[in-house]
Amino acid sequence: MGKTGPLDGDVVVVGAGVAGLTTAIVLQRAGINVKIIEKSDVLGGLARSWSYEGFVFDVGPHRFHTENPSVSEFVNGILKGDSTWFPRVSEVYFEGSYYSWPLKPQNLMQLPPALAVKSAIDLAMNNFREYEIDSFENYVLRQYGPTLYENFFKGYSQKFLGLHPRDTHPDWAKVGINRAIIDNNLQMQNLSQLLKTTLLQFKKPDETRFLYPKNGMQQIWDALGRIFLAAGGTIHTGVGAVMEGSGDEITTVHAGKEASYHPSTVIWTAPITLAQKQLGLDVSDLEYLGLICYNVCLKGDVPREYQWCYYGASDLLLNRVSIPRFFSDNTTPAGMTGICAEVTCRKDDERWKHAERLTDHIINDLIRVGMIKRRSDVHNVYVERVANSYPIYHKNYTGHLEAARSGLSKFKNLELAGRTGLFWYNNMDHSIENGLQLSERLLSEAGHDLKRPAKTA
Repeated sequence: MGKTGPLDGDVVVVGAGVAGLTTAIVLQRAGINVKIIEKSDVLGGLARSWSYEGFVFDVGPHRFHTENPSVSEFVNGILKGDSTWFPRVSEVYFEGSYYSWPLKPQNLMQLPPALAVKSAIDLAMNNFREYEIDSFENYVLRQYGPTLYENFFKGYSQKFLGLHPRDTHPDWAKVGINRAIIDNNLQMQNLSQLLKTTLLQFKKPDETRFLYPKNGMQQIWDALGRIFLAAGGTIHTGVGAVMEGSGDEITTVHAGKEASYHPSTVIWTAPITLAQKQLGLDVSDLEYLGLICYNVCLKGDVPREYQWCYYGASDLLLNRVSIPRFFSDNTTPAGMTGICAEVTCRKDDERWKHAERLTDHIINDLIRVGMIKRRSDVHNVYVERVANSYPIYHKNYTGHLEAARSGLSKFKNLELAGRTGLFWYNNMDHSIENGLQLSERLLSEAGHDLKRPAKTA
């Protein structure tokens, strides 16, 4: 086929999500011939946006926060200042009241007195308890104690994943809770940590700020696409990719019926189980959650100005609500507010199939929790389905994932990347970092110099 090295022929990137786009443009800037295949009509993957009637809604709440200077350089180089900065305002809804999230030690005093006392006792007793950290349940019990686990974490996790927390791997807690919290100083495993952290927080305000494109997340992915195309790259959208393998390599990748490539390397960011299926391997018992977004176009204002809020009550259908206007005013017409209400499901279950029928239920939920005053304030609701939105970390997922990676590793020109390709619950910042690191490794192994796209126009 004329290939002498892993980057000497066409490099095919399957999936134009965050990791795929980052990898593609870094490789292209180093002089590599890159082709992108994306099954959606738009770029951005799980971080894309929808636009209608002057409203912009992202696939759930997204914003940039990173301690990695390479990621910051990449993002700032693309946005070039066309962005907003804001402090985090997130909340959790519990028994009819709203509380700041992540839970901070001083917030314990805002809980109902009986609950606050029990939580403090739990933390005092945690020094004398032993937990085998073999599940989400035990991880959270060790971190927060039984009272906060039962009231804030158990119901939400079970509702979100559809798995009991004791059947959920502790990795779900490590990546889900820790990445939501961000501040590694928020330690509450015992009473001494609680008191120490509380004193530190009273002395030092939360100065964490987040970056967001002024016109929604789609702004940055479209900008990356324009840069990539202007430099001579090829992007196939609206078509699925199909791989063919022979021996120890991927021999062909088809972009629907539009084109076929004989790749030197394939960067696969689609579901890892789909790669197994296409290459004739046994498909591992790994599942992904589907996501339904109810994008509500609302006349007027909303009573709470959070960027997003978690709703764990079992009698509420919605899991999380985000409000794009509080990320950037440009995402909403004047005098109106957008609300994105999220519901998780399994793809092709009853919720997925009949999502539109649940619209009234969602509006009723939003009225119940005080986010919509009157049904007549609702101008329109757009229902969007997102497949493969989260990996499901059931308790024994690691063995299945290792089997999947082991089977695919026989193909020497196949690289896995991104949330779905790695079966990795990550944030956008981590996907960008993944793309930068993967590109740097491939270029280094091939003897190329790394050129950062952030330094180009």
